[in-house]
Amino acid sequence: MASRNDFASPDITKTLLKYSFPTIIITTVQALYSIVDRIYIGKGLGTDALAGVTLTFPIFILTIAMGTLFGQGSGAVISLKLGEGKKAEAEKALGTTFVLYFLLGSAVAVTGVVLLDPILRLFGATKVTLPYARRYLAVYLPFMAVDFMAMGTNGTIRSEGSPRLAMVIAVSGTVLNMLLDPLFLFVFKWGVTGVAWATVICRIFTAAVVLYHFARGKRRYLNLKRRNLRINLPLAKKMMAIGTAPFLFNAATALGGIFHNRMLVAYGGDRALGAWGVVMSVYMVILTPVRGVQFGSQPLMGYNYGAGKYDRVGKIHVRTCLLAVSMSLVGVAVVHLFGQGLAGFFSRGDGELVAMGSRALVIYTSMMPFMAIQLISVVYFQSVGKPLQAILLNLGQSTLYFLIPLFLLPLFWGLDGVWAAAPVSHFLGGLTGILLVLPELRKLGGKSFFP
Repeated sequence: MASRNDFASPDITKTLLKYSFPTIIITTVQALYSIVDRIYIGKGLGTDALAGVTLTFPIFILTIAMGTLFGQGSGAVISLKLGEGKKAEAEKALGTTFVLYFLLGSAVAVTGVVLLDPILRLFGATKVTLPYARRYLAVYLPFMAVDFMAMGTNGTIRSEGSPRLAMVIAVSGTVLNMLLDPLFLFVFKWGVTGVAWATVICRIFTAAVVLYHFARGKRRYLNLKRRNLRINLPLAKKMMAIGTAPFLFNAATALGGIFHNRMLVAYGGDRALGAWGVVMSVYMVILTPVRGVQFGSQPLMGYNYGAGKYDRVGKIHVRTCLLAVSMSLVGVAVVHLFGQGLAGFFSRGDGELVAMGSRALVIYTSMMPFMAIQLISVVYFQSVGKPLQAILLNLGQSTLYFLIPLFLLPLFWGLDGVWAAAPVSHFLGGLTGILLVLPELRKLGGKSFFP
């Protein structure tokens, strides 16, 4: 377990990289799983199955939104309490998080199973894609409480000062998933249902390891105590206040995903949904380094802000932003150079899918550096306990900045206009992030933050 002294280390860049690298590994492996998962589906079951599973994307984003409401809020609250030297309060926050995940996951599972078909039709399912999406979610949804505990507590482990352990847990579960996928798909011939069971087993494994760590693990700093397995209302409210920003962002993204799916089907048919699966998978991989430094910076900024070391908070933010932008530029270059080859991995001879997917990739990723700025700006405001600015940033990028171009641009450019809505929102979201964060930096020291 890392020492809390790491958070106050004078070498900010070294400490930032130390906490970001394990998170980059986690998010990269998880994103690679998403790519491998869709490659298996596209190669083994074809374009229609790939489109059907891609159709479920807004549902997964919505469940992520619900998980981040408490997950990211929990990580920020725990970092702040540890920075204030209040370990007991941090442990109460931990217990509250697990209880809320269980209750929320159970509610999502029941609602999703009962309303599955109407939800999928709302999301743009056709007679071709509905059976694949239904078979996948019928297995996955009943285990939502386990999913929340498995995926939502990784940031909590980082916040207690154990980024490497968080990496090992996440990577182990994802590797297990990648091993089970081909077994269930190609050996047992379970189709989309097998892919779903592979994911569920991975989540059960990860949740069990997380629970063991906090309850009995030798490397734990925070203890999951029985007396804390209850909802502490003041801490829950604080978590929700901080977690509201990512919740609203992901919820709005899910809403945008519904309209996005329907626009894709309207302008490009089911094949466009398959191409969206290609775009989403590749984009997740090239975005992982940015996500890594974003999540890696959160406990550092939260701890130092809680400890009153405001000059360090500004320096951490600026260096995180510069690092994230540099990484995003590399991602854009990779897509522009190798987009067609990347899209080809997802097809078993469907040339139209490859052409559509490679063109979409180039358009969709064109404004990634601005997306990086927006993400780092959001985590800054979350870390310093200013949720309103984070909410404004997230909602602007995922609603007005995205939905207006989504409905207007296709009128002029057809399917290309659907793909172009995202980079427009990335540019506007990044610009808004700059405008909101600059006054904060001036208050904390201004020019001294820049290397």
